[in-house]
Amino acid sequence: MFALVDGNNFYCSAERAMRPSLQGRPLIVLSSNDGCAIARSNEAKDLGIKMGAPWFEIRHLENSAGLVALSANFPLYADISDRMMTLAAGLGPTQELYSIDESFVGLHGVRGDLIRRSRIIRQRILQWTGIPCCVGIGSSKTRAKLANAIAKSAERKPGSYPEELSQVCNLEALPASDQDAIFAATDVTEVWGVGRRIGAQLHDAGVNTVLDLIRLDPAMVKKRWSVVLERTVRELQGVSCIELDDAPGPKQQIAVTRSFGKTVNTVGPLVEAVSEFASRAGEKLRKQGCQTSQMLVFMHTSPFRQGPQLSRSVTVNLRRPTADSRQLADAAAQAVATRVRHQPP
Repeated sequence: MFALVDGNNFYCSAERAMRPSLQGRPLIVLSSNDGCAIARSNEAKDLGIKMGAPWFEIRHLENSAGLVALSANFPLYADISDRMMTLAAGLGPTQELYSIDESFVGLHGVRGDLIRRSRIIRQRILQWTGIPCCVGIGSSKTRAKLANAIAKSAERKPGSYPEELSQVCNLEALPASDQDAIFAATDVTEVWGVGRRIGAQLHDAGVNTVLDLIRLDPAMVKKRWSVVLERTVRELQGVSCIELDDAPGPKQQIAVTRSFGKTVNTVGPLVEAVSEFASRAGEKLRKQGCQTSQMLVFMHTSPFRQGPQLSRSVTVNLRRPTADSRQLADAAAQAVATRVRHQPP
């Protein structure tokens, strides 16, 4: 048994936890260059704003619909995520951090009412961090992921699913007939791992719902599509094929970026910024017990900004591998001051 704990509209919820006045207002968080929307509140979704929508195309909604757009604050999100995941770990004995706002929790050996236990953990996360979340429970990670999507839809769109599935959905606690009804009401593209391309192929083959996908023969799916989709079908059928990775390996790349709130025309602010970012990268390196021998420093104008565009980058090869924030900051600052600045326009 697995549970997937997922923060709702995580970046927007984190901003609201710090600024309660944003509650109830349409809110989006923009990418690191303020180019497009990477998170949307439910109110913003109701305005028709799509994920990845360019800022210049939706900016008019500030005046017409009261849309609030904020630059991403990734250090804040990482801090709140750490707190949320620590609380989510109380749900079961093992945990896999899947993303900044999602974690799988192994429920093997956990006794009692899993729905009640999940609601207690959910309420604790909301009370202690301000982040609303949903919990999906299933006999495989794919079923848990699907259960989470159902719990979110049942909460946001009343009537789409039975009300009792809102916020916490345990597929395994439902009779087989109820499961079939829910799967029949869920589009196949809601399944974890079924992207736009595979979803279109499945629709063309007459596989429109999750129930249609579950009833396929896994061997046929492997032959016609791929072993990956075969594994997905088996997971939906209740056969656990994806183990819980409770000790993920260290990241091979670490990125720390941020956009400026106003136009920068001098080198000074750039030097300050990359020094700070390199220092944070050093912190992340030390946290996972790694060092680096190479660093990429880059800057560019927002692609949505009118007028001349500028793009500079330089790769810094360090003398010896290090995770020392001071050495990384000095190297990044020197790269901006002596190399990036002198590149021809």
